[in-house]
Amino acid sequence: MTLASCAIKSKRRLPPCRAACPAGVNVQGYIALLQKGRFNEAVELIRKSMPFPAICGRVCFSPCEDACSRKNVDQPVGIRYLKRLAADIEREQGRIKPDAIPKTHKEKVAIVGAGPAGLSVAYELAKLGYPVTIFESMPRPGGMMQYGIPEFRLQKYVVANEIAYIQDLGVEIKTGVEFGKDIHLETLQNSGYKAVFIAKG
Repeated sequence: MTLASCAIKSKRRLPPCRAACPAGVNVQGYIALLQKGRFNEAVELIRKSMPFPAICGRVCFSPCEDACSRKNVDQPVGIRYLKRLAADIEREQGRIKPDAIPKTHKEKVAIVGAGPAGLSVAYELAKLGYPVTIFESMPRPGGMMQYGIPEFRLQKYVVANEIAYIQDLGVEIKTGVEFGKDIHLETLQNSGYKAVFIAKG
């Protein structure tokens, strides 16, 4: 058995591409769906691991490609571009709205900061059935995705589309609200929030 063959997926370990992904995206799964033309299902599979398929399809540093076993044969699979392809096709065909998720938990959660971290936490909590409100000091949500990455690398409509999906899950986003000035920890606690996640940039 060669060293190269050891990197192939086995029943005992994740494939190298998925193991290298910080979000643990099922790379082989969504590529298989793309191959069959099942684009919406491919995007939904990506969203099981993280909420930004179109954004990561443009600006992720793609450690999955660095770990791709195919490089031992010729060159790595263009995993990031395939993710972008799936997300762009979904958007062009009319973004699929998520199914309504019932609020199975009464405990309200406040999140301070609508950057990647705050939005990701809100996304996961909403999927679990928690009522979530994000407080963002800037006029628009997105954090560095909105204000730090040049338009030619990451278009604003892409960011808006990804955030809209999170809002469709029932997440409320309040902009122009500065933590420490307009609201404080005590304010949130007195307003009935049982947990507060601080994700200030």
